[in-house]
Amino acid sequence: MLGEIDRGESLVEIVLQRMTDAIVSGEIAPDEKLVEARLAQQLGVSRGPVREAVRRLEQMGLVEKVPYHGTFVTGMSRQDVEELYEVRATLEALAARILAQRDNPADVAHLRKIVQEMQKAIELDRPSQLFFHDADFHDALITLTENRLLAEIWKLVSIQMRRIILLKRERPYHSLEEVVAVHQPIVEAIASKDPQRAEAEARRHVDVSLKNFWDTYQHDGKGES
Repeated sequence: MLGEIDRGESLVEIVLQRMTDAIVSGEIAPDEKLVEARLAQQLGVSRGPVREAVRRLEQMGLVEKVPYHGTFVTGMSRQDVEELYEVRATLEALAARILAQRDNPADVAHLRKIVQEMQKAIELDRPSQLFFHDADFHDALITLTENRLLAEIWKLVSIQMRRIILLKRERPYHSLEEVVAVHQPIVEAIASKDPQRAEAEARRHVDVSLKNFWDTYQHDGKGES
């Protein structure tokens, strides 16, 4: 479970990160009740930082306060997943459009390098590395825009995306080769300075990911959560 942490200059941030990681990875399971005193003891801190971290987790949608019962880790329903992908598509489409309009060769080179790393991971049959590079690509797509508000909103979306994949233990593609196939067109559209095409390719990628997610989820006979 959660281990004691070292004292730092921003104790709340450290506690928040520890608790976020535990929820995203499933170490703290959906519907589990959060008890501040127990969490504080596990982390080796006072209840103050834990209370503030829980408040922020509630703002992020990772926990929910139930009147007269306590605070619980939220689950992920089908509607939650659909809404998350919808917001994700909008953010990534905007980012792709911005990068295509900005026309910075360094941006294209950075994204191409990540796609090359994806291909290398496929050739070496290392799916865990591929997942890392996949997440890195989408983070880069957002951060390269240098739009701070977009980056702040994306931070929450990316946390929820990692949570879906880790909790469901699902792969959002039918095959590893498909990963490069859906990312490469985004890079090429940005490189061609075509904002509309870049936006469309980014949306298409998210649509494909969502469709594959549900295909895999239903194929395993899990149905809706």
